[in-house]
Amino acid sequence: MNDHAPLGEELLVWLSAYVDGALNDEERAEVDKAAAQDPAIAAELDALFALNDDMRDAFDGLLDMPAPPALGDNMMSAPVVANTNRTPWKALAAMLLLGVFLGSATTWITQSVAPPLQIATNRSWLADVAEYHQVYARQTRHLIEVQASEKDHIKTWLGKEIGVAFTVPDLANAGWTFQGARLLVAAGKPVAQLLYTDANGAVIALCALQNGSGGAADTALKTFGAIHMATWKSATGSFALVGGAPDVLENLARIAAPLI
Repeated sequence: MNDHAPLGEELLVWLSAYVDGALNDEERAEVDKAAAQDPAIAAELDALFALNDDMRDAFDGLLDMPAPPALGDNMMSAPVVANTNRTPWKALAAMLLLGVFLGSATTWITQSVAPPLQIATNRSWLADVAEYHQVYARQTRHLIEVQASEKDHIKTWLGKEIGVAFTVPDLANAGWTFQGARLLVAAGKPVAQLLYTDANGAVIALCALQNGSGGAADTALKTFGAIHMATWKSATGSFALVGGAPDVLENLARIAAPLI
């Protein structure tokens, strides 16, 4: 089963800037790459371009609309002021019509934009972890906060922070070396993140937080854009292996679950 994460507010701002032509070439290339990898991002871009076209068509027609009779009567009865820079009546009419249009359009635009933002603020901790992984997996020197040599400290520190006692699984026989740990915040909750690398420098993260439901669950595969996860639950903790190919993560989850 695949779960697709709603787009975050920061990403929506970037997509809007892309449509408005406000990004430089490097930034536009990053958005193009993201859209090619994530159908949800591509669909959002298409929707923004369509909205842009609709708004432009609406505004383009304003200056060609005839002035309302009441507006013409009021302008004819208004005192004439000698001013070579006074606004032509068509421009004034367009400004007034623009105000009417914006007033009626505001509710529609707000209703169109608000739902995705509202959903994004209520999304699962796994969606936040997926975004974190895209950032941290690219790090080398700053991959972790606490070194693997401080394993005992990591267990005490992170166990206290997330409220779940755990051990650090040894995945060396499967080709993954423990590098260290980080503390994250996802969906407003503290999350322990244990980071591993393989011989090729690939990064996976084993994340854990307190299980609010208190019920155990078997391994399940989830996808958030280009990020894959294998998730499971114990009676006290919720866990996710984040990173590589789904079949690799599923096998590692079977190894890690009884060890953590």
